[in-house]
Amino acid sequence: MIKIKFCGISHVEDAIIASRYADFIGIVTDPVSPRFVKPEFIDIVKPLVGKPVVNVKVNGKIEEIVKETNADYVQIHRVLTVEELETTLSYGEKKFILYVPSSLKYEEYFNLIVKKTNHLILIDSEKKGEKVNLDIARKWVKEYEKVGIGGGITPENVEEFLRLEPYWLDISSGIEKFKSKKDHDKMIKIAEKVKPWIFTQ
Repeated sequence: MIKIKFCGISHVEDAIIASRYADFIGIVTDPVSPRFVKPEFIDIVKPLVGKPVVNVKVNGKIEEIVKETNADYVQIHRVLTVEELETTLSYGEKKFILYVPSSLKYEEYFNLIVKKTNHLILIDSEKKGEKVNLDIARKWVKEYEKVGIGGGITPENVEEFLRLEPYWLDISSGIEKFKSKKDHDKMIKIAEKVKPWIFTQ
C-alpha cells in the first residue's frame, strides 16, 4: 500500500484538500524554504485534516525542533550526525522522518539509520532542483520497508516512481501552481494514479 505525502502546504484550503487524497500533510517551518510558515500554522491545520501532520525542518537542534511542534512527525531534511541520530531515539514514541541523499556516498549513513532506528526514511535528490537517483532509490527500497521517495515527482512521471514500490511518495513542487500554492487538480491526478497501486500491488 503506497502512501502519499503532500508537502510544503502553507494555505488552510490546500491542507484540507490535500487531506482528502494524501496520507501525510507536510508543513515546512524552516525560514530557509519559500514554503515556510510559522509553527503555529500546524496547530491551525491539525484539527481540520484528520491525517498525520509532518513538521519539516532543515536547521536547528533536534531538542528545539521537537519542543516547538505539536506535529505527529518531525522530518529533518539534512544529514544528521551519529549523536543527533541517538537524540532522535531518546524521544520514545515521537515519530521522525530522516532524509538521505540519493548518492552511494551516503550508503553508510542509510545503513546506520536502518540499524539504529525505526524511523521513516526519505530518499531525495542530493541537490535541490535535481531529480532523485532512481537506481539508488530502487536498491534502498528493497533493503528497508519504510523508505519513501521524493524529488521531481509530478502527475506525468509518478508511475516511474510507483514501479519502485516504495512505502510512500513525497510530493511538493510537482503539485504546485506556483511556490507555496498548491494545484488541487494535480493533487487529484497524483492520487488517481497511486490508487490502483494501493489495491493491486
